[in-house]
Amino acid sequence: MERLWFSVTDEFGLWPRIEAEFRARLPLRNLIWKGGIAQTAQFVAQLSADVRVNEDAEPDPTGVVLPGQDTGALLHIYLCEVSESESDTRKAEVRARAKAWAARAGQHRGASWLVVVVAGGSDAQRLSAGPKFLNMRATVFDRLRSEVGGKRDGVVLLRPDAVESWNAAVLALRDRAVQALEARAASLGDEIRRLDANRMLPGWNYCRFFVVKEQLAALFRALALHDAALAQYDELEAAFLQLLDARALSWFSSFGGGGAGDDFADILDVQRKPYRRQIADNAISMFDFR
Repeated sequence: MERLWFSVTDEFGLWPRIEAEFRARLPLRNLIWKGGIAQTAQFVAQLSADVRVNEDAEPDPTGVVLPGQDTGALLHIYLCEVSESESDTRKAEVRARAKAWAARAGQHRGASWLVVVVAGGSDAQRLSAGPKFLNMRATVFDRLRSEVGGKRDGVVLLRPDAVESWNAAVLALRDRAVQALEARAASLGDEIRRLDANRMLPGWNYCRFFVVKEQLAALFRALALHDAALAQYDELEAAFLQLLDARALSWFSSFGGGGAGDDFADILDVQRKPYRRQIADNAISMFDFR
């Protein structure tokens, strides 16, 4: 099953300050999304995800992944801190680094990003003081939000010791996660429809169709939408039987099991061979596929 995860980029050593509270608010709960093929609103009770710090991979320009393998972070999070008392040079440096990171994060397909400005020190005291903190918001934070987040509202302020601030940050995380899920499901749905429309054309490849459909099924399973996931496998089976009846099986490398031990191997041992890699490479036999 696909395991969703969040990537946290921490260039300023802020993660230890917020890690315990951050993890305590996972999994994200009560999500509403429209990522299904029918585009109807669905309630997701909770979204479980791992958190990996400073493990952000380069974006995959193809967007093609194997089911069950790492599909890249669903949400990219950048932590930064800048104080009103710091020099203009320092503030400009933080903004530049956050802006450059956001540009890279925006290249990841099927993912969203969020810049989290962690208030600390004198700024945290200003926030506690109420209206006085508006001075910081009108300069450091608002300028970050304007230059980095733009119309996408990709910057959120977090005061680690304030419950209401955490609630606002978690809401932003949840909204971004839903956006990424919808984008990921929509991309897979578009590819499925394209492949399905070309099913009767010469050279059509069931293996590619299988890979994309199972990616979508894995996404549904991660969201505990089991009926939607099962529907993908039902459609895969129907397509396979249709091709079997038409004897359109050119995408199999061979028919029988020709590998060492195939004549007495446990056919339920799905770890015996790299089956999904063979499917993606069109190198699987009818024996191994079934």
